[in-house]
Amino acid sequence: MLGKEGKIKPEDAETIIGAGVKVEGTFAAFGNVIIKGQLLGSLETKSRLELREGGRIEADITAKNASVGGEVKGNLDVEEKIELASTAKVSGDLTCRVLAIEEGAVLNGRCSVGSDAASSVIQEEREEERKERKKE
Repeated sequence: MLGKEGKIKPEDAETIIGAGVKVEGTFAAFGNVIIKGQLLGSLETKSRLELREGGRIEADITAKNASVGGEVKGNLDVEEKIELASTAKVSGDLTCRVLAIEEGAVLNGRCSVGSDAASSVIQEEREEERKERKKE
């Protein structure tokens, strides 16, 4: 896995969603989150999100940092750093200050890296897309 931070140790995680667990709805946390199972809905953590290989998220994600080794269908809005491991499959837009991608990772979406102005453009476009979907 990428990064000097390394994997979150289980004892440092506020929440762990195990490989056999499926969570649906709005998920909010203050501490580190490890996901090995499935999450559908929305996800927000004030700390680090770690999606392990084999894990799956169908949600828009907000986090301070994120490490992705599984599959994401949704947008990632990350304050600091996003790491995509070689096993990552992401379908959605990424907004962050730093983006690290290992060879083999799959990314289908737009990236806004480093600039707060660029992230606001993507946020405005997302809001317009949501409004259009509601009209339909």
